[in-house]
Amino acid sequence: MAWRVIFQELIFGCVENKLSPIGVVGVPIDHTSTYRPGSRFAPAKIREASCNIELYSLVSNLFLNDVGFRDYFDLQLPPGDIEHVSNYVRIGLENILREHRGLLVILGGEHLLTYFSVKSILKNIDTLVVLDAHLDSRNEYLGSTLNHATFLRRLLEENPDLNVVHIGSRAYSREEIEFVSKKHIKFFNVLSTQRGEIDFKDLGRVYMSIDMDVFDPAYAPGVSNPEPFGIDPIVFMNILKSIYENSSKILAVDIVEVNPLVDPSGVTSTLAAKIVVEISGLYVVSYKEKFT
Repeated sequence: MAWRVIFQELIFGCVENKLSPIGVVGVPIDHTSTYRPGSRFAPAKIREASCNIELYSLVSNLFLNDVGFRDYFDLQLPPGDIEHVSNYVRIGLENILREHRGLLVILGGEHLLTYFSVKSILKNIDTLVVLDAHLDSRNEYLGSTLNHATFLRRLLEENPDLNVVHIGSRAYSREEIEFVSKKHIKFFNVLSTQRGEIDFKDLGRVYMSIDMDVFDPAYAPGVSNPEPFGIDPIVFMNILKSIYENSSKILAVDIVEVNPLVDPSGVTSTLAAKIVVEISGLYVVSYKEKFT
């Protein structure tokens, strides 16, 4: 099966540098969305927003204009069968990772994306850090056992030794609370997150998944499953800095659940683009990555 991408005019930030340590790829999976479908359009909208904001990272005091981005564009995904989709995602990401040795930023798409992408690089991951309003740990949802509401449970069942840190949650089913209480999950709900009561260290090599509904809808209204009482962007910036300080390396980051169809002002896509800038700036200064 060939690895294919969709041609796109815009690259992330509109500053291309094929030697950049920051790689970007879109994975517009939107196959199991249940409330408000439309996240398949997010990679293009986030790129568009990235070309219309300043590429200055506040946390790292770095101009990403000088670094640029290596954009691998979007994976072309088939409709229908999830197992078929998973093969396309796996092969696409594995091909990119053979070439790209720096940070890979994956633009979703719905949160089921993380199930596929983590499995693609699992052997290199010490800790999965998830920022999300939801635990996504149901056994099944609407008759399906593999979807955006079950992906974390499936990952942990298949990889019981995977270290997981979950941050910013506030929406649970009873079965999810019972499940995570039995697993090795460091679990910081939105109240402890807002108060800065997050305690983690020695994360090792990290894969980070950022569901944009972790933010309060006041900051990120354009998501597929909005949930009130979320965190604010400044709290997020402090968390992000702490994750870098307690990791040996950030291997990859996905940003999921942006839904342009319910984001008419574009504020959610813009916030997602800015998050990529901050993640990238911290990566470059933390690991002294070369980009020329």
